[in-house]
Amino acid sequence: MALLGKAILGVWNEAAPADEADFNDWYLREHIIERTAVPGMTRGRRYRALEGSPKYMALYEALTLDVLTTGAYRVQLDNPTEWTKRVTSRFTFMRRAICNVIADEGQGIGGFATVVHFHPAPGAEAKLRAWAERLIPELVGMTQIAAAHCWVGAEGEPASPTSELSARAVSDKPVGWVLAIEAGDLISLSAARDAVLATNPDSHGAQDVRAYPLYQLLYVLTAAG
Repeated sequence: MALLGKAILGVWNEAAPADEADFNDWYLREHIIERTAVPGMTRGRRYRALEGSPKYMALYEALTLDVLTTGAYRVQLDNPTEWTKRVTSRFTFMRRAICNVIADEGQGIGGFATVVHFHPAPGAEAKLRAWAERLIPELVGMTQIAAAHCWVGAEGEPASPTSELSARAVSDKPVGWVLAIEAGDLISLSAARDAVLATNPDSHGAQDVRAYPLYQLLYVLTAAG
């Protein structure tokens, strides 16, 4: 499988231009290092959109959902560093979710990635899951697609001081389902995203479908051991 675990923390965020240098340095010098030090957190990576919004995407892979809801990770969230307090209080956009991985195909990491967000129509969860499970291997069979996966947002994550700091930037709709695609080049990535949208996700039980930008990989950190 492409992912190192069965759970994902997905984050999409932005900062004002005047704060962006500090925001980016915080991610590189502290934040991803801190997160991947959590037992059970296997890998962290960060992307920047080539155009469009949200400008940044970060993905953290975990062995199980429990890693993201209990233990050392929750201690980090409840005790943010001074740098974390400063940066998160200045977010201009923030959307995040802890998710269960329901489908995962491919090998390794692509240099480019994109995601499609959606929610299930009432009563359509089983139909939507069947569509996603069929679609993922089809996407990986396309030219230059390294990996594809689908995640479902988990409910009931406790609030924390960190989430309170960035509350003013939180978008008004929580993350539901996410279809992620990784590729070796932008043309192939764009073609794969178009192929997803061409299947008419609404007819498979999806609603509120939103295609996110094409992202370039900035940094990857795999947990020690």
